[in-house]
Amino acid sequence: MKQSLRHQKIIKLVEQSGYLSTEELVAALDVSPQTIRRDLNILAELDLIRRHHGGAASPSSAENSDYVDRKQFFSLQKNNIAQEVAKLIPNGASLFIDIGTTPEAVANALLGHEKLRIVTNNLNAAHLLRQNESFDIVMAGGSLRMDGGIIGEATVNFISQFRLDFGILGISAIDADGSLLDYDYHEVQVERLLKVHVRPY
Repeated sequence: MKQSLRHQKIIKLVEQSGYLSTEELVAALDVSPQTIRRDLNILAELDLIRRHHGGAASPSSAENSDYVDRKQFFSLQKNNIAQEVAKLIPNGASLFIDIGTTPEAVANALLGHEKLRIVTNNLNAAHLLRQNESFDIVMAGGSLRMDGGIIGEATVNFISQFRLDFGILGISAIDADGSLLDYDYHEVQVERLLKVHVRPY
């Protein structure tokens, strides 16, 4: 494939997904990692893409680079976790999907399921999940963050109306006593609420 054609394909693929890893581009274009890296460097110099460690993002997503970096950080582990979590969720279940890149990986892993009812405050997850027409996706209202998370009092009030089978949470850490830790007060409110509104197993 000619370099110019390959560059056009890279730009189109990156624009469609917002971010692609080097490995994903290698697989999509059937070329070596070295070729992709050279192509990405050229396209970044021309401001046609934004280069990130391990991949590339569309120029329009530059303001959300923290999110892009988080999404690719430990992506293999996140995908492995997501596959295992998806195995635990039966067809027809109701669940909440939280803000975060790991919950988004779970959303992606759930695409093969049927008739899930999903409540979420994660715009990116909702965008992924809409590919499955059998899903009933319910979006929380509130303030939209740059990373696609929806937060605030309206979000908490909305989520409190539901009783769900499962909760997929994105957290920063787990304390020695088992407490869930996060950096954002709004996210902690949602996580605490879900302890009450998700059925215990």
